[in-house]
Formats: sequence, C-alpha cells, structure tokens
Amino acid sequence: MDCIFCKIVAGEFGTELLGENEHAISFRDINPQAKIHILVVPKAHTSDVSKLDDPDTLTGLFELIRKVSSEQTDGQFRLQFNTGEREGQSVFHTHAHILSQGAA
Repeated sequence: MDCIFCKIVAGEFGTELLGENEHAISFRDINPQAKIHILVVPKAHTSDVSKLDDPDTLTGLFELIRKVSSEQTDGQFRLQFNTGEREGQSVFHTHAHILSQGAA
C-alpha cells in the first residue's frame, strides 16, 4: 500500500506529532487552509470516515481531536471530514481536519 498517512503513522517521515494515543496521531497539515490546520489520523487504515466502524478507534480518534483542539485553538474551530474525491478528499485514509483562525 502506498498511503502517505500510513507511512506517517509508521514514522517513515519523521513528522512532528502534536498528539498521539493508542488509536490516532495528529500533526499540522503541510498545505494549511486556515491559520491553524491540524490533521487527526487513525492509526488503522480505512479509506474514509464512512468505513470507520470500530468503536475503540472512533473513541480514540475523537479523544485526540478533543485534546489537540483544546491545546492548539482558542476553543473555536471547525471539524471537517472529506469523504470522496468530489468532496475534496485527496488522501484516501480517514482523517479529520481541525481548522481555526485563533490560537490558544
């Protein structure tokens, strides 16, 4: 599999992580669409959020979203999942975008 997010999860690029738990990692988007643009990525590969059905992975993903957003934003942010190419998904590994104009 040639999935860039799987490679980041595996530590192949030395990406600076903003947070991590048993089920997910988070890091800054390399092409930010807002002042703060963070990706939260499950460690297990699924193509998009509609395929993510493991309750532990979902809980871990949202726990990390909650933690990172509280540390990196002023409490106001958008949470976005893109599902499918037409809707803006460019990496086909489930991931959430935390976007904000304000810092903590």
